[in-house]
Amino acid sequence: MEPSSELDRIQYEHPKVVDSLKQGWVLSYQAIAVVAALFAAMEASLITLAKTPEPESHSPLRFSSQPYQNAVLGLAYVALILSVGAIISALKLVDALGQMHYWNAVDRTNPKPNWQLLGPNTLMKTYGVKGSLRLLMWHCVYSLIVGALCILAQLIMYICLHEAAPVIAAASVATAVGAIPIFIILFSL
Repeated sequence: MEPSSELDRIQYEHPKVVDSLKQGWVLSYQAIAVVAALFAAMEASLITLAKTPEPESHSPLRFSSQPYQNAVLGLAYVALILSVGAIISALKLVDALGQMHYWNAVDRTNPKPNWQLLGPNTLMKTYGVKGSLRLLMWHCVYSLIVGALCILAQLIMYICLHEAAPVIAAASVATAVGAIPIFIILFSL
């Protein structure tokens, strides 16, 4: 290759809209990694709490059957595992999005005609966000969402085991209201 061609590749710039989308996605996946790490830490502490035997002075549990307690513990493990998966996916996506500029400079990627009509996801596919990266994006978001639903279900079950009826009622209403954005995101993907 001619030296000027190599220099052109080094000086390659994405269109501003692609850089803007990339930066937005990087920030989103960084935030997901942080939130998932917080969920994982919370679940680890809840697993410890769920495995701690009740003191003798504590009133008996409302639903002390082993299957109910196992369900609470199972939800904690599922949420923990999904949170770890979301963290790994998010970190890999941030890394891959960071390398996007390099790979597009090597390939000299240009947008398809009428890219404005195709939407941001199709535009980003043109620039290399496809295949396994798309799978990681889905994995990351769904792991976080399903993990969050497990956390809410686990909390309600734990509250039902340990708290008075008015607390259960208030927590159930709060959980229903708190879950609205999760379901909106889940059904809009």
